[in-house]
Amino acid sequence: MKHVEGDFEGIDGLKIYYQGWFPEGNIKAIVQIAHGFAEHSGRYMNVVNELIPLGYAIYANDHRGHGKSEGTTNYVKSMDDFVEDLKIFHNIIKEKHPNVPIFLLGHSMGSGIAVNFAYKYQDLLKGLILSGVGTSVGDDLSGFLKFMSKVLSKIAPKMKIDPKLDPNTLSHDPEVVKAYVEDPLVHHEVITTRLGYILLKTFKDLGSKLEKIQIPTLVQRGKEDKAMQGFDVLLPYFKMKDKEIHEYDGLFHEVYNEIEEKRKMVLKDLSNWLEKHT
Repeated sequence: MKHVEGDFEGIDGLKIYYQGWFPEGNIKAIVQIAHGFAEHSGRYMNVVNELIPLGYAIYANDHRGHGKSEGTTNYVKSMDDFVEDLKIFHNIIKEKHPNVPIFLLGHSMGSGIAVNFAYKYQDLLKGLILSGVGTSVGDDLSGFLKFMSKVLSKIAPKMKIDPKLDPNTLSHDPEVVKAYVEDPLVHHEVITTRLGYILLKTFKDLGSKLEKIQIPTLVQRGKEDKAMQGFDVLLPYFKMKDKEIHEYDGLFHEVYNEIEEKRKMVLKDLSNWLEKHT
């Protein structure tokens, strides 16, 4: 496996960090990853290790304000900033691999970014993969932010609030939870009022964007997901002819980081879907 790191200039000049992983031989397709809230591109090694031996390449950037990228921690002015950073990165990938199809995988907050990207640029993608998607963030987060973020996002957009996320609801694997809590690049105890407002609005309005997407789509979510809810509300908006939806009994939010036995099943579903669409 080959690994590269680098950075590119985001839409307003911010330095955006990225990583890439490649097989030794020919690349059959590329999976571009949009990670979730407060985390970073380095937390997807289970996906990398599953797909690289099959001939796929993986690219993932740290969103602005996340991981090793520049920007105020867990802050963004608009959803379009995330989307257009992703578009710049997509163009870079395409320039490096002009004849290789690209799939976009978005997890959690990244699923909202991915849907908004596909709404604007679906002709650039071979397919869309959504993990941990829904219409509303967890009860604790949304209950507080609904009262606070709408006003404060305008008058104090960079004001920091503790969203009171419980890392134990991400995975049943205690080692995953421990690594998440101890990761210096994960900042789950803070969210800016502006990002909180944008996330609430993005997922509330996700169906209107999703119903316009026609490219092949795979959904993978845990039925015990407490961080992202309202998936049943979203179901009627999956209007594309080619769709595959997996809801896994007993799994939490991070289906690719669940206990080994369970995540193997999830990752196998992912690789099988990619093989059918490559």
